[in-house]
Amino acid sequence: MPSRNTVATLVLTALPLALTAAPALAQVQQGNPNAANESMSTMSTNRSLQQGGTTQNNTTMMNLERSQNAPAAPTAPTPIPHAGAPGR
Repeated sequence: MPSRNTVATLVLTALPLALTAAPALAQVQQGNPNAANESMSTMSTNRSLQQGGTTQNNTTMMNLERSQNAPAAPTAPTPIPHAGAPGR
C-alpha cells in the first residue's frame, strides 16, 4: 500500500496539470456552430473524470488513515501455571 507521502505527492503533481489543461479546452471555434456544445461536453467529461480521481484519492487517504490509526490487535493472555506442576 502506498505511503501517505507518496499519495500526497501524486495528488500535488497531477493537480497543476489538470488545472492548466482546462483553459485550453474552454476555447470555442468560431466557424463551427456546434463548437460551444462540444466544448461544454468536453469540459463536463473532464470535470467528471477529475471528480472520480478526487473521490479515489480521498478513499485511498481515508483507508490509509484508518489503517494507521487502527488499535493494535489484542494479545493472548499470559497462561497461569497450574498448582503442583513445577517447571511449566
